[in-house]
Amino acid sequence: MVRDLLLYFAVVGLCGAIFLLVHVTAVRAMRGEKLIRTLASSIALSALVGGVIGWWGLEVSFTSQSVRLLACVGGALTFAGFAGVYCHLGPISVDRSVSSHLVELVYLGPGHRLREAELFELYTQADVLEKRFRDCLETGIIERNGEELVTTQRGAQIARIFLALGTGLGMRLWYLERFNKRRASGGGAPRSAA
Repeated sequence: MVRDLLLYFAVVGLCGAIFLLVHVTAVRAMRGEKLIRTLASSIALSALVGGVIGWWGLEVSFTSQSVRLLACVGGALTFAGFAGVYCHLGPISVDRSVSSHLVELVYLGPGHRLREAELFELYTQADVLEKRFRDCLETGIIERNGEELVTTQRGAQIARIFLALGTGLGMRLWYLERFNKRRASGGGAPRSAA
């Protein structure tokens, strides 16, 4: 039983070692573009390859075939869960966290200092919006319809989930306050679908 448990952890470790090589190579090759898709593909590939290598490479080491199946499939799935957490706390935060970007810029300033005006000159809202806008178009969450932007079915589902979550948690969502104020003044009345 202890040996089987250790072999299970070996499968998780094998998946992790494969992922280390695959995701670093893939993210560098893509230069951070399509990051979430790259990381998700790297996780899936690493789990599959690690599970298969564990299945064939450790075949005679398990006490039974059912334990072998459980260890290889369970190890690959366990790895995928931990890799997903790592990706959100690591590379995705490096790419998307505005707070992280601001702290990095101040840290890189002479003596780890930067004037506020310099910070806003280096890191504009337009840069952040442009990157997220491209991401939304590339992932099919929104699409262009002439001069207008339209949520896709998937985008509408995501919007409803996040709106419900923010409302349910009582979060102050400044952009919604601005949108509601504009709509109340007649500037952002919803348009009917064509």
